[in-house]
Formats: sequence, C-alpha cells, structure tokens
Amino acid sequence: MESIRAGIRARGRANAPLSLRLTVAEVRPLSPGFTRVVLEGAGLAQYRAPRPADAFKLELSTDDTGRPLLRAFTVREFDATSGRLTLDIARHARGAAVNWLATVSPGDAVTLAGMRPEWVAADGVRDHVLIGDDTAVPAIAAIIDSLGPEHRVWAYVSTTDPALLPRHPNLELQLLDSVTDIETRTPAAISARRRTQVWVAAEAAAVRRVRAHVLGPWGVARADLLARAYWKRGLTNTDTDAASLLGYREAVLAGGDIHDPALAERIDLGL
Repeated sequence: MESIRAGIRARGRANAPLSLRLTVAEVRPLSPGFTRVVLEGAGLAQYRAPRPADAFKLELSTDDTGRPLLRAFTVREFDATSGRLTLDIARHARGAAVNWLATVSPGDAVTLAGMRPEWVAADGVRDHVLIGDDTAVPAIAAIIDSLGPEHRVWAYVSTTDPALLPRHPNLELQLLDSVTDIETRTPAAISARRRTQVWVAAEAAAVRRVRAHVLGPWGVARADLLARAYWKRGLTNTDTDAASLLGYREAVLAGGDIHDPALAERIDLGL
C-alpha cells in the first residue's frame, strides 16, 4: 500500500524541474501576518497534476554577486482554468521576502523555479495529523482544502492567524503556543492505533523533537511521516539554502536519490 513518502518520491521523479516566467496579477494584505500574491502567465501550462502544498522557489532579487536570491513558498491555490497561482506569504520582521513584498506590484515579472512536492494522500489512509507553525499555515490550509469529507483531520498549529485555516467537516483544530506542545496531545486516531499519516513543518529543532515523538510514543510508521524544516533558528534562509545545496550535491555524488523524502529529512533536519 502506498505511503506518503513513496508517493512523494514517485511524483518527484515523474516531474522535471520547471522555470516559469510569470506576471504578478494581484498583491493584497490577507491578514496581519500574511500577504497574498497571485501570479499568472502562459508558463503555468507547464505546471501539470498539481498537488496541495507543492513548493516553488521564487526569485526575489539578486545578491551582491548578481546571483538570484530565491525563497521557497507553498502554493496555496492553483486554478488551471484561469491560469492563476496563489502564494500566501508570511511577513517577517525583516528579510528578503518582506523587502520584496514592500516593492512588488501588479504587472511585475517574476520567475518560479522548482517544484518540490510536499504532500500525497496515501492510498487507503483516511486519518491525517498536520502539525506546523506560522510558516506552515499556507501548506496546512491547502492540504485541508484537498481532503474530502471521508477524511478525518487533526491540525495542531502554532499561529497568530488561525482564520486562514479553512473549514472541513471532520477537522479538529487545536492551537498551540509551540509545535512541541504536541507532546502533551494524542489524536484519537493515534490512540486507536489506526493507520495515520502525519505531516510536520516548522523550525528545524522543533521538527526534530516532534518527529521523534511521532515515531516514538505515537508509534507512527516512518513511511507515513513527512517532516520538513521550513526554517532554522539563528540562520538566514540564504545560509540555510547554501548548506542544503551542499548537502544535496554530496548526496548525489554518493548515489543518493534527491527525490527521497528521507534524504531531505537527513539534510534539512541534520539527522
């Protein structure tokens, strides 16, 4: 039976990297902590078989050496009919993304590169636990939107913007002060030992701790867990991306599969 990890690995192998030249169609405040940016363009015809929580790199500017400055963002919505892709971007106190948001306007040209799949609903699994902080809110929202009423969802989120999370007939939402507070909560599906798919994304050290709890006391199978480090405390995204790129290069030279979520965990979480 397919697992979340197997599904993501297969999808990654099946999709060639994209480089999409697009136009900003809309920029507007979405909440106190998020800005919505809508992109459009003929290049989106190349984005086939989209899945919730797909992540692209957005070129924001260039650095002092003239190299592109890239940041990863989750696709919140994609409408193939209208040819529009929506990003909900968290506004931090400082950084390249907030600087870009201060100047970007409708009509500006932008480039999206990548795409890394972040979610697959595994065959036969109807129970899902989603854990994340503010940086994971767009991905969690997209995942919840994608799940039909036959699915049950437990979302544990540390966020100042809970209104951005959509409704679902079988959603249990709990707000946390920190994602590590999940160690004191046990979803009903885990208690009943039903097969449950768990998705975690937040700061790297917090994700490592939550991951150990999910695999340990909760007893979730490793293949049914996807853990992502969306940021690292004390490091800029530029520094984090540089270290990750080096890790992937070394893994490729050693024969590693860059589409394997287990490899991404080892590199991003320092396992």
